[in-house]
Amino acid sequence: MNTNHDVVILAGGKGTRLFELTKDRPKGLVNIGDKPILWHIMSIFAAQGCTRFVLCVGHMSDQIIDYFSDKKNINSGWEVVFDDAGSDVTKSVRIKSALKQIKSKNFFLAYGDDLANVDLDAIIACAQQTNSLVTITAVRPSSQFGVLQINSEKMITSIEEKPISDVWINGGFMFVSKNISKYLDCGEFEEQVLPEVAKLNHLSAYKHYGFWLAMNNYKQFLELENMYTEHKVTKTILPWNIKKERIESL
Repeated sequence: MNTNHDVVILAGGKGTRLFELTKDRPKGLVNIGDKPILWHIMSIFAAQGCTRFVLCVGHMSDQIIDYFSDKKNINSGWEVVFDDAGSDVTKSVRIKSALKQIKSKNFFLAYGDDLANVDLDAIIACAQQTNSLVTITAVRPSSQFGVLQINSEKMITSIEEKPISDVWINGGFMFVSKNISKYLDCGEFEEQVLPEVAKLNHLSAYKHYGFWLAMNNYKQFLELENMYTEHKVTKTILPWNIKKERIESL
């Protein structure tokens, strides 16, 4: 288990698609059950040995700083530092600003709204095998709609409700070299920086087949909240906290 990699979490967004919940608090402090989503993301990393976190704050940063500065709100052994590059800056600017806080040569980079039962050692292994500057955890999201199979006679032969897509997308949980600093001035992280790194053949993908869900809107929040409630009732393991040895058997 790797324990010497810092975790940078992008937690500066405004969460406008969750306005019902973010009118008076930052998205990172929206609770899933009795803990903020940021806490759940941090617990995923901490369970696999990564316990030093750099939170890239911005919008309503004081609330996140107040919450995670209180030792009662974090687990024993966690170290949390904050980096505030401003409220209206790109992810690239946030990452570049956070680099001065990072102690490890390579680091994990996570979005502040994705939950997944990722295998961190497997992501690192992929990065080492490919000698990449950035390794992205690639996931296949569920379709938002049911899919119809229609025959030549215009008859529906089957309906598959919200199947898993065949398309791989960026699920976050990235492993990044600090040498990424050379490219962060190219523009927005996903739109300019990552394509530039891909052109240089330094961008790899770790394909994750387990649980993944982003909390991008109110419907997805309710889905995560229902999972947490079911966990409390049935005493089962939360899908984003399945132990590593069980991930490998999925």
